Amino acid sequence: MSVSANSLIDGLVEDLQPVRTLKPSSGLAVVGALTLFAVVAVAAILGVRHDLKTGIADEMFFLRSGVLLMLGIATTITVVRMARPGVGKLSRGWIWALITAALFPLTAAIMSAIQMPPVEALRPMEGLKCLIVSGIAALTIGSGLTWWLRQGAATSPGRAGWLIGVASGALGAAAYNIHCPFNDIYYVGLWFTIPVIASALVGRLLVPALIRW
Repeated sequence: MSVSANSLIDGLVEDLQPVRTLKPSSGLAVVGALTLFAVVAVAAILGVRHDLKTGIADEMFFLRSGVLLMLGIATTITVVRMARPGVGKLSRGWIWALITAALFPLTAAIMSAIQMPPVEALRPMEGLKCLIVSGIAALTIGSGLTWWLRQGAATSPGRAGWLIGVASGALGAAAYNIHCPFNDIYYVGLWFTIPVIASALVGRLLVPALIRW
């Protein structure tokens, strides 16, 4: 190699600084902290559902919480792994979590096809409240996760956008769940699905431009 080529290489690397490895655990910590903040904020501002206070919460509360948390955690794990691309299979656990979560709107749709539910069962005004609060919580969580991923090297910005949207939407809805007093499948299938879908769409539209490198 010529002296000029060596000088060129030396000049290119002279100002380089070591980069700290981004640990997936730190991304999980960010999401966990923001989710906990959202839960505490909902409980403090809107209050905790009555049956949860008395210690006899309805089974639907636990089912809904479990599915939303499972979906949010599974997609978050996939996202934080994307910050350190490498050889190997991408985590697919979020797909099974998404399929499980889809059982709620699917069941509601089947039951509605058999017998149309009354408008009262859908509770439009309460559903709008669910959508707004869940959306604010999702925006908070999604912003934190996007900020964290910007420090990494995600090679699939589009996929990352979808997954950040799904994760934040599910966790945002889980945060609102601490307040939501309704348990019927029509309400759950509609108003706890819309925030996840809306968040996924927003994530796909906005996140890729923010994390592309």
